Amino acid sequence: MGISTALLDVCIPSGIFCYRNYKKAENGEKARSTVAFAQGAKIVDAFTRYNDTTINTTNKALSIFNNYAKKYKAVDYAGKAVNWATHNVNPLICIASGVKVLTADDKTRTGISETGALAGMFLGEGLIKHFMPDYINEKNVSRLANKFKNKNFLKGICETLLKSGNSSKAASIAKGLLFVCGSITSYNIGKKIGNNYADRICTDLGLEHHEKINQKV
Repeated sequence: MGISTALLDVCIPSGIFCYRNYKKAENGEKARSTVAFAQGAKIVDAFTRYNDTTINTTNKALSIFNNYAKKYKAVDYAGKAVNWATHNVNPLICIASGVKVLTADDKTRTGISETGALAGMFLGEGLIKHFMPDYINEKNVSRLANKFKNKNFLKGICETLLKSGNSSKAASIAKGLLFVCGSITSYNIGKKIGNNYADRICTDLGLEHHEKINQKV
């Protein structure tokens, strides 16, 4: 009972995104560390809200935290910053991309590439959020489990899925994984399109020739 569908809805995608952004920060995109932090904060926040075994302990901890926040402004500001981060992951991603552009040697090309990547990601995520619940849900998971429960190699899995609450949790896990895959794919497609346009724009503006001269100098 401790793990709810609401908890899985947050933790599956946020956990993967947290790890990916952490690795990007390790590989030089330092601004991505704030995004990783925000995704991690979302997981912690989800546990405090949706996990039965932690709610009571969390409420006590929050009570202590709130008392300290009233006395110490730094604690209050820190709490507000964490709360803001958990609800504003996308703006932090945009800021991280902006930092990447500003610190890039080729700002024009990087700016176009990052714009394409973010546009693709947000468009893809929007479409997934809109259509996915119609296809991946508790009802459809139960329907598939009932359909294949007599198949020897799927019998055990189907019986597990048909137990109370399991089909909704399976749907949450599937939705989380699909959302991550769709987001990453959309980002990569958008980035590829952005790179193609960046090549054309830089060539048309004569930036390629200018960069080659600078490199020789």
